[in-house]
Amino acid sequence: LGWLCQFFAVYTAMRAFHIHAALPAAGLVLLLMNVATLFPLWPGNIGLLQAAIALPLSSYGVAAGRAVAYGFGLQAIEASVGVGVGMIFLAREGLSFAMLRRMPGADEAEVPEDEEEASAEGEEARARAGVSG
Repeated sequence: LGWLCQFFAVYTAMRAFHIHAALPAAGLVLLLMNVATLFPLWPGNIGLLQAAIALPLSSYGVAAGRAVAYGFGLQAIEASVGVGVGMIFLAREGLSFAMLRRMPGADEAEVPEDEEEASAEGEEARARAGVSG
């Protein structure tokens, strides 16, 4: 269901950018876009994602500039939807972004003594067994 929703979002965004390619073009864009996100070369994959989106569109006769602009727009749409839905679910849990910023990290969190002792015992047992980690 998620892929189907994403497919129709890609197709609808193509129409919004006045790219009138066929449905298979949207499927190819979706496929290459998801493959590109498997290889996070730098933050946000800016540039790589746009190239992965523009590549299949060029074979459908879409100008390179329009295809790259569509890539930036599609990435912005997907990011804003993800952040928006995430904020909604944070609010449902009674949390806010400001509260998350104040939460301690894993290295700063207080661990009860019982858990520290159990952790130490587990490490000793792993060391005796010759198992790492």
